[in-house]
Amino acid sequence: MATQIARIGGAATVEIPEELLRRANLAVGDPVEWTLTSAGGLSLRTPSSADESAVEDSYEEWKLAEIQAGLAEAEAGETVSHEKVVSWLRSWGTGNELPPPL
Repeated sequence: MATQIARIGGAATVEIPEELLRRANLAVGDPVEWTLTSAGGLSLRTPSSADESAVEDSYEEWKLAEIQAGLAEAEAGETVSHEKVVSWLRSWGTGNELPPPL
């Protein structure tokens, strides 16, 4: 079973397979955090297992890379109209939720 993330109302829930918990040396019910890696991926850890400044540095690197990528896409004309985004957002939580605009 893969890790599954679901949005329920205004919250996200995550189901983590027991095999992944065992490999991470965690028990069901242990507090865990997802952190960003320098490559932009996610890493599962216990709240006390990482140096907070390293996590913050990784986040800042990821954030800057995402901003730069977004600016490059905008300069290349790869944008979605405001109207499409608003329609998509207004559909959230309704019976006819729209897929993200492309």
